[in-house]
Formats: sequence, C-alpha cells, structure tokens
Amino acid sequence: MEPIGKLLEEIITHYEKKEYDSAEKAADALLATHPDFHRAQFLKAVILEETGRADEAEKHYAKAGNKFTLWARLALQLNDVDPQRALTYYERVSKADPQNNLVWFSLGSLYEKMGRIDKARACFRNLSPAKEILSRIFIPLGFMIFLVSGAIMMIHRGEKALASLVVASAVFCLFWLKRDAGRAVQMALKKNKYK
Repeated sequence: MEPIGKLLEEIITHYEKKEYDSAEKAADALLATHPDFHRAQFLKAVILEETGRADEAEKHYAKAGNKFTLWARLALQLNDVDPQRALTYYERVSKADPQNNLVWFSLGSLYEKMGRIDKARACFRNLSPAKEILSRIFIPLGFMIFLVSGAIMMIHRGEKALASLVVASAVFCLFWLKRDAGRAVQMALKKNKYK
C-alpha cells in the first residue's frame, strides 16, 4: 500500500500534465484505501469533469467538502502551470464568492499577465482594499502595540518572565504583519491603477 502523500502527489503531477488516465488511476487507488479523503474525492471530480463526465463528477464533489475553497486552491496551483485552466476555476470561485478579494486579485493578476487588460481592470475594480488593509495591517499592528504596551507594564512591575512571553507574541505579530501587509498594499495599488 502506497502512502497517501505519494499517491496524492502522483495524482497532482499527472493532472497538471493532463495525463487524465494516469491521474484517475492514482485517484482510484487512493480512494480505494481512503474513501473519505476529501482532496482525493475533489481531484477525482475535477478529472471526471475535465474529461466530459460531469454527471459522475457531481457524486465526488458531494463527498469533497467545500469545493469552492478547493477550486480556489486548485486555481492557485495551476496559475503558472496552466493559466487557462486556472482561469476556469478562478472564475467559478469569483461567481460563488464575489466578496473574496484574494480571488479577484489573483484572477486580475493572471489576466494582466496574459495581456487581457480589460478583464484585469474588471477584476481589480471588484477589490475592496479597505477590508484587506484593516484585517492585514491595522488589526495586527494594533494587537502588536497592545502586546508591547503590556510587556512594558509587566517589566515595570518586575514580571520579566511573563513579559518575555508577551514580547515573543509581539514578534510573532510583526511577522504576521510583514507577511500580510504587502498583499494588502498590492491590492490597494491595483485598485487605484485600474480605477
């Protein structure tokens, strides 16, 4: 019996190369031993759908869990490998979740890279950067300031051990801020560029 990770990687590798028969065989092998494995059910459904068997695919989508989230992840995965297939899944998710800034940003960026500026403009106009700036910059920054203030107060009271834990949490918030702030700024810049 092959490990789950190896079979999953085999499915994905064959799927990305459009080797549908091999991908489906690997998916069937994984589902034979782990029928409740959501990602395998999802990939089996995608393979069936892309090979013209949409009716069969629905049975597997029903067992896959949140197919919209999985479609978004698949689109991100296909972004550089097969942009045309990525567009299909980005567009599905954008219709299902029109408030998802990450999907609009990714879809717009892909259209922009493909030189389809009108489509990119339409996507970037759907962005709500204020929401992203609030959640990715101001909330982590506020929490970090709160933690640093608390650590300073603890040090003044002589609670240095507890203050060190709070400072460590503040450092974690700094990394969180560094990771997420760039994406929020990019979204704001794209929205402004394509007004």
